[in-house]
Amino acid sequence: MSEGIPARYAVAVVAFVNFLYVYMVRLNVNIVIVAMVNYTAIPHTNITTAEECGHPEAAVTEVTQKDGEFVWDEKIQSLVSVSFFWGYIITQLIGGRIAERFGTRYMFAVAQMTAGLVTICLPVLARAGTEYFVAGRILLGLAQGVIVPSIQPLVAKWAPTGERSSISTFIFSGAQIGTVLGITFSGLIADFLGWEAVFYIQGSLAAVVVGMWLYVVYDSPELHPRISAKEKDYIRSSTFTSSSKTLAVPWMSIATSIPCWALLVATLGNNWAFYMLITQLPIYMKTILHFDMKSNALLSALPYLVMWILSLLVAQFADLTARRGWATTNVIRKTANTIAKLGPALCLLMVSFTGCDRLSTLVLLVMAVGLQGAVFSGFLINHLDVAPYFSGTIYGIISGLASVNSWLAPLVVASLTEAQQTVAQWRIAFLLCSSILVIDAFVFLLFGSTERQPWDKEQETN
Repeated sequence: MSEGIPARYAVAVVAFVNFLYVYMVRLNVNIVIVAMVNYTAIPHTNITTAEECGHPEAAVTEVTQKDGEFVWDEKIQSLVSVSFFWGYIITQLIGGRIAERFGTRYMFAVAQMTAGLVTICLPVLARAGTEYFVAGRILLGLAQGVIVPSIQPLVAKWAPTGERSSISTFIFSGAQIGTVLGITFSGLIADFLGWEAVFYIQGSLAAVVVGMWLYVVYDSPELHPRISAKEKDYIRSSTFTSSSKTLAVPWMSIATSIPCWALLVATLGNNWAFYMLITQLPIYMKTILHFDMKSNALLSALPYLVMWILSLLVAQFADLTARRGWATTNVIRKTANTIAKLGPALCLLMVSFTGCDRLSTLVLLVMAVGLQGAVFSGFLINHLDVAPYFSGTIYGIISGLASVNSWLAPLVVASLTEAQQTVAQWRIAFLLCSSILVIDAFVFLLFGSTERQPWDKEQETN
């Protein structure tokens, strides 16, 4: 690309689109499940939501709105949503290492096409039985598990130091846009065409995004056939240069690294908050705040749109701060991470006591999710600071281990609210999440680091 858009930006744009698709497919069940489940057939005891948070307009909607065909209680709904992560954990642990050794380009494409095909099959699996639908979600998790950690080695080779926060955040912010588009269009498609159409349409899009990926993305600037010599030299001069041989992973050094443990704690806290909200927010909007299907989809998507905007703004400011020398990388990472954790913790604490007040609750939930956008300039890019050679391996290990909270958090909330869809039970869930975020923030402040670790340098020279 000697003229026009620089190759590194083209790679970033296509990676962003593919990351968007990853999350759209991953999270569609979380909104579609509202249309799939027959809520009126599920027995509920104790106080009813109609008695506690009744809204006149909601009562009319609930009478006219058609219920789904599956009688899944809260635990089964949560099981269906989180079963994805059982497969995801397995391949997360190896995805980064595979990408470091064999490259991202083709592995990513195969995983993306597999995810699309599985998505298309999900309606058939759902009607075959809950266990088949869960198995499909596990297979989807296995396919997508190699995708996220494989992006880290790609960023390490393509993103110059002065643009690292911006490029990395732009790519990973595809998660927010994927969430916004996935929730919004999943709700609209399910409302107008039926819930099955969501899986057919979104699954088919895999062919489009994979085609874009194979045409634009290459594993390094040296392999890209359309990059200018000037840009190649610029990228090479401001990124680490890969060794010609495969480097042995310093497993013991990684396992005993305090910064890596701080990263693990940060990822555990982040996953608890993110996946608790993404999986449970649509249910909370329906059962407590009484929003209909279309309103639920739009309002559930709004926080992630705010998160995307804030993530880009914070990333631009982080890179500007680094280039101007206003603060060290360590200060930038820890400040961003603190905003992304303590901000949502405070908002969720306040949500715990807003009760049935729709407006206050919505504003605080939007802020709670939106402020998490700062995390992309915080711990999520810290793997590249600590060990650029092994960023994919470290990301995969940490993300794989932390994925336990991706399914544990929704299951805990489901257990708390099973047959008790009340403000009091949801208050416990919000306070628990807030406490976890506070612990996460202070652990990363005290033990996180942006210093490149000695064992990464040793592997480079030996």
